[in-house]
Amino acid sequence: MDVVVRHELCDEEKSYIQKRLQIVANCLCSHDIVYKHNELPRVALLASGGGQRAHTAILGVLRQLGQDNLLDCFLYMAGVSGSIWAMTSLYEDAHWSKNVTKATSKVLQSMSEGKGVTFSQGVQWLRERHEEGDLSLSDPWGVLICALKGVPLETRTLSDEGKRKIDGANPYPLYSAIERTLFHKKEAKEMWFEMSPHEVGFTGPGAFVKTSLLNRHFEGGHVKHCPEMKPMDMVQLQGICGGIVGDENQTKHYIKTYILGWIRSLWACVIQIMMTLVELVESGDDMERGREALAILKSLLGEDYGIFSPTLLGLEYEFWTNMSDQERRLSMERIFEELLESSEEWGQDLNALDNTLTDDPKVPKDMCAKDTIHLIDAGLFLNSPYPSMLRGARDVDVFVSFDFSEGAPFETLIEARDYAATIKRPFPNIDVENLDSDRPKSFYVFEEEGKPTVIHIPLFNMDNCKNESTIKKEWKEYATFQMAYRDKKKIDHLADLAAENGILLTLLFQKAQRSSIHLTHPSSHPSMCYTASHSMVTVHAGLVQDDEGTSPSLT
Repeated sequence: MDVVVRHELCDEEKSYIQKRLQIVANCLCSHDIVYKHNELPRVALLASGGGQRAHTAILGVLRQLGQDNLLDCFLYMAGVSGSIWAMTSLYEDAHWSKNVTKATSKVLQSMSEGKGVTFSQGVQWLRERHEEGDLSLSDPWGVLICALKGVPLETRTLSDEGKRKIDGANPYPLYSAIERTLFHKKEAKEMWFEMSPHEVGFTGPGAFVKTSLLNRHFEGGHVKHCPEMKPMDMVQLQGICGGIVGDENQTKHYIKTYILGWIRSLWACVIQIMMTLVELVESGDDMERGREALAILKSLLGEDYGIFSPTLLGLEYEFWTNMSDQERRLSMERIFEELLESSEEWGQDLNALDNTLTDDPKVPKDMCAKDTIHLIDAGLFLNSPYPSMLRGARDVDVFVSFDFSEGAPFETLIEARDYAATIKRPFPNIDVENLDSDRPKSFYVFEEEGKPTVIHIPLFNMDNCKNESTIKKEWKEYATFQMAYRDKKKIDHLADLAAENGILLTLLFQKAQRSSIHLTHPSSHPSMCYTASHSMVTVHAGLVQDDEGTSPSLT
């Protein structure tokens, strides 16, 4: 059987984790963090979605953790949506965490320079997928993400990483998506799909295949005898996991009218239209490039292009040339919106793929009944990779969650609590009434006897922004849906703000040995939530004091 139904970890992950645990132990000892014999804390870093904002912010966090020699305290690193963009670039290097400053700076610089994928390269890659019969709507998004990141097409495969020597050099990576049909049916237990260098599959029923078999056809639990398709590369993976940004409130409309309405309506001309839109967006101050893209776009849409986009109908070459930068950006955004809205009118159907996963009775019928398993952005369900980290076999003791989600700063935390309850996994109590969404602190520590510790870290908070008005200003500046930002100052500012959260986390870990903030499962204290004040918090015997010994601040 190529499809394995079990809840245990695969042997390769077990071997990797054993190697990684020794590195974690050495790192904790270097910080004088004491733990009981045979109770080495298993700490996971969770990075939420949030498009380019999440991509930039997690790089700032990782850079700071590396500079503070804290990155090796983490056993796992899991991402959703925009954070996956950063992970795919970093994990190209088998030892990136050994020189994390260089690795993260390289990715940040590429984003500001924007010299990655050319229009012709993107079209050629998409044409190859089409000729192989291996084309889906997520593919142009993968190309678009590489263009936004300013990197060449990342054509290595995830399974290539699994072939590397198992040395535990980096936190073990996990990428997340959800299955579309199960998402619509609100099957929370079954929809989560995770991908690692060694194995991919559904965490709920525990149905997995080797990562090298991803993108293949299955029937009755076996790979079908058919012409072999190329393994899924990192362009495709990013298109699936991070093609639509995971902030649910702002993306439901886009998903409804674009991804879900369009998932079966993609063909070669549509791909060219998508790539021409990318070219138009990326043309910037290059007038000739912009005019050429406009001409191609009108040609592809046909003589009735004005029906699909009134804005495009009113654009003549001379008018485009005489526009200000702001007017061109607004026009491009309107064209993009109008074409998304009218996509069903100029799209055509694709034939479905024959892909019966398995007949194992433990796997939900809905998962096997469809010809094709459609994977979409996990952030639409839960914008943080808690489901992967809540697998009992991983036995995670501490969840360190960096939340870059736009909107309520505790939404993913509450959703994670509810998900844990649904799958009957332990999770500390979250006292929602005592959480101030308008003035969030830099971190929150939730503990409860017999349950893992959760450290929740909102991106913009009262420590790195100082006041409520600045928090609002930063959210406006780094809103999810905007043109890709290339300005180095803007990128560095966001990375630096996020890095401040990494500094505070470092201080928290350093003080863990003399506080009741446990790095293993708590066993002697009731449910508690500790929050940061503007000075560092120290917790003793259920009371919270700042470094100056002032009054307790327990919530």
